[in-house]
Amino acid sequence: MSDSPKPKSRWMSVLLILSLALNLLIVGVALGTVLRVKGGDHAKSPPGFGSALYRALPKDERKAMRGELFDRHRKGAKTRSQDFVALSVALRAEPFDPEAVQVLLDQQAQSMADLQDALQQEWLTRVIAMSAEERLVYADRLEEVVKHGPRGHKRKD
Repeated sequence: MSDSPKPKSRWMSVLLILSLALNLLIVGVALGTVLRVKGGDHAKSPPGFGSALYRALPKDERKAMRGELFDRHRKGAKTRSQDFVALSVALRAEPFDPEAVQVLLDQQAQSMADLQDALQQEWLTRVIAMSAEERLVYADRLEEVVKHGPRGHKRKD
């Protein structure tokens, strides 16, 4: 019998990713609810920079950027799958090698930074293509997003 583990089905990787995403969503909703209910200094905070830039775009532009994000996400799926396998192997290794895990974490951080950079460049390309009047309208919408937050409620200043 071989010492190597039997390869897992692709659906297990998908299930793991979906489970992680669902858990993060639940934590985000719970944290958002607590911050909204309790208010405090968090209620005075402006929205995230990237999300505000995105929300202020016209609907068709947001849809196009979502498509861009989905395409990039899909293209990186094979690499992410390989990285999850490598992480699983590294976590089970005896002796444990934290440097190998750190390399994987650094690769993922770089991948996210590359994605953010690409999305920022895509956003800037769209803004450059706007007329002066369109940029003024966009700037007004951006101020509204910052002033009223994600759901249109005025922030407590």
